[in-house]
Order: sequence, then structure tokens, then C-alpha cells
Amino acid sequence: MLNIKNFHLLNNLSPEFSFLDMKYIIEVRYFIEYSNSFLFDEENQTNLHIVFLLQPKGAHDFYEISMNFYGVENFELFATGGAIQLSILQILDLRDRSWENIRFQIRDLENEDIDFYCNSIEVLNVKESQIIDN
Repeated sequence: MLNIKNFHLLNNLSPEFSFLDMKYIIEVRYFIEYSNSFLFDEENQTNLHIVFLLQPKGAHDFYEISMNFYGVENFELFATGGAIQLSILQILDLRDRSWENIRFQIRDLENEDIDFYCNSIEVLNVKESQIIDN
């Protein structure tokens, strides 16, 4: 099982939760936590805040899932405007590879619209969305 902080928030939403139920990305924020005032210090940590739209199996409603990804590297995003539709969102556990500061790879397997590596993942918030898919 993936070691994701507050993962229980997703399981509480649906006992059959799957990352395949993540249908869209509606917000991406790239930010840096500075350990000191130097812009390019190796101690600084690059992070991502992403809001996904999740639609549990058999449900008509969407939920907004806010997540932070810490220690991001090799971030790639392809967006043409509007929401980014996900086909097969995959979070791979890379801990057994012993890469320094890399524990996960996050990618859309089919569309390849997003791909990056990170050190840790945290679920921040789960809420019902007012957004509908027509």
C-alpha cells in the first residue's frame, strides 16, 4: 500500500477508492519552500498543489481532492486549456529503487499529460464539488 499522508480521507469517501476514479485536474500550483533566502539553494524544496476531480464508481457527483506533492522533480504538464482530463492516473511506489529523495512517480499513463517524481504525498482536503460534467 502507498504511504500517503491522510489517505484515509479517500477511503472514507469510497471503500473501493481507486486513483482511476480521478477524472480531471482543475488546479495546479507549483511552489517552493525556501530554507533560507537563496533562490537556488539545494535545501529548498519544490512542491505541487493539485486539485483533482474524482467521480467514485457508480456515482454522478464529483469530489474535489486537494493534494500536495513534496520534493517534486522532473515535473511535466501538458495543458491545452480548461480542465486536464485524466485517462489512467498512476501513482507508482519507487521506494525499492533506493533513489535519493524520490519515492513516487505520478503520471497519466495513457494521455501522458502529467508526469513527475516526488518524495512524499499528502491528501489535504476532500469535498463535494459543484462542478458537473456534461
